[in-house]
Amino acid sequence: MSPRQLNYFSSPPLASCVKAQGPQRASRGRLVALAQYVVIAALAAYIARDFDLEDFLHALNLVDPGDILPILVFEVLYYVSHAAAFWALCRKRFNLTFREALGSSMMAWLVDLLLPSAFVEGDVARFFYLKTKSDWAPSLSYTLFFRLLISSTLVFFILFASLLALKALSFYSSLALIYAAVIVLGSALSLAMGVVVFKPSVLKNPLLKLLRRAVPSRRLGKLEHDLEEFLAKVQAVAAEFRENAAWLLAAIAALMLQWVSGIMTPYFSLRAVGVEVDALSIAPGYTILTLFSLASIGVPFMLGSVDSALVTLYLILGVPKERALLATLIGRSVTILVSLAMIYPLGIYYIRRTFSTDNLEEVRRSLQKISQEYGVKIPFISG
Repeated sequence: MSPRQLNYFSSPPLASCVKAQGPQRASRGRLVALAQYVVIAALAAYIARDFDLEDFLHALNLVDPGDILPILVFEVLYYVSHAAAFWALCRKRFNLTFREALGSSMMAWLVDLLLPSAFVEGDVARFFYLKTKSDWAPSLSYTLFFRLLISSTLVFFILFASLLALKALSFYSSLALIYAAVIVLGSALSLAMGVVVFKPSVLKNPLLKLLRRAVPSRRLGKLEHDLEEFLAKVQAVAAEFRENAAWLLAAIAALMLQWVSGIMTPYFSLRAVGVEVDALSIAPGYTILTLFSLASIGVPFMLGSVDSALVTLYLILGVPKERALLATLIGRSVTILVSLAMIYPLGIYYIRRTFSTDNLEEVRRSLQKISQEYGVKIPFISG
């Protein structure tokens, strides 16, 4: 549990705030869900209007089983390359095998699919898995750095692909503001995370300010010393990234392969229904997928949110709505099949390993030690 969480749950004034903010959070969640339902309903109404069922069935008859194979290959490659990047980054420090990297990555994906918070829970699950193989500082440092690599390589890929397909950007003119906002926010996030990873000492004063209300004044000196020591350990671990440059480049290359695979899945989905588009023109559509994913309502497989994003992307590219719907159904069916075959079984197995009774007991003891040393009260921990 982070220092911020300790402050959030422990101080008496904030305890009442938690109760007060609970309904507010629930209300915001309902508003987000309602907004997404409205978008999905509006999109469904648009597709239903003057829908050419004959063209839809004709396109369906043209689909050959062989057309599905490339979709399946790139869908699997998308997840495997992600796991390969995680393995290349963490293999040396955590003695991580590729099998473990694949399993823990599927665990993170499964958590992200089931719990909607902009992929935060997946990072938390990944952090706890690394914690089973090392200490808190390196686990935190590597988790943050991997998220930094994911964000920065995605932004770079979108920009690079857009430059290679400038003519395709005309498709996105109506979404120029969203496109620019995602790029700017992604770049800013990458920059901020880079600072946190390589110079975590900048967090010292903000964290101390947050913790002062939770920690008795007589313990502040020890807290400041221990926090400074912990951040120094995190910064020391970051030096390993530069020392293992070859494996770092391998991780970056694997992530770029993931993003390439990500555009090839919809590309071959469109080809399967007889629609030809420039594959690079799909790359800026990651901004649309990102926007819808951040607003996920937590339905398994992100049903509704990602489907709406894909249909919207295809319509923007000028695909007839009948073919856009069919391509989405085909692509998403493959995604769900891969999820059931890879993500769910491996994810559940590694969730059970990571959050085993022994591992949770170790975390409980660590939090209990924090509670005793700094005089803070942690729910279900402090006695």
